[in-house]
Amino acid sequence: MGHRWTHAPLLACITMLAGCTATPTGLTPVVPAAPGLATQATPVPAATTRYRVDPAASTLHILVYRGGPMARLGHNHVVSSRNLQGRVWQGAALEDSGFDITVPVNDLVVDDNAARAAEGADFPLNISEDAKQGTKANMLRDTLLDGARYPEIRITSVHVQGDTKAPVVTAALRIKDQTRQVTLPVTLQTIGQGLQVTGSFAIRQSDFGMTPLSIAMGALLVVDTVHIKFVLVTNSE
Repeated sequence: MGHRWTHAPLLACITMLAGCTATPTGLTPVVPAAPGLATQATPVPAATTRYRVDPAASTLHILVYRGGPMARLGHNHVVSSRNLQGRVWQGAALEDSGFDITVPVNDLVVDDNAARAAEGADFPLNISEDAKQGTKANMLRDTLLDGARYPEIRITSVHVQGDTKAPVVTAALRIKDQTRQVTLPVTLQTIGQGLQVTGSFAIRQSDFGMTPLSIAMGALLVVDTVHIKFVLVTNSE
């Protein structure tokens, strides 16, 4: 969004937003997670096939929308990552499958043309470099992602159920020092010797202790709800 006042939020990958000024719909249920979730290494059942995330082939898009009566003065953002880290495992039983993924916060990219093009008409191309740099600086400040103190976002599966090709995952999402439990459907596909896991979900920044920017008594603001879309491409360990 122009005038260097704008920012983007995190992490964290279900529905796409139709309007760029309206509050998004399809919010993923978010509840406080049990103590310790997403703070320690997740134990992997012994009898599983294990995969490593391929950062070069995997993508994360965080869609951030403008709002308020003066929304036309700003623009929507796509915050992306090509540096996802982590692992996925697949058990004989669906409940023995899962993932543990981290997103390096300071490596997030703001308004890359390729990422904006992939998200359609709400994200016109060629945002100025000055605006991108200003947005990223705001995104990393202590009222938002606080990249200096919290250099990664983490999402860890807690429970997997449903159909093997389209399971529903309950996961612990940790942003800054806040961990919340989210539920999201994913699709699972075998590709060569690896897997592709695709999903999307929506969260509120305020649920994770972040304060979306609002100026002129809300005449121009960043919508609290953001949408997260991800494609995890993995290789066999």
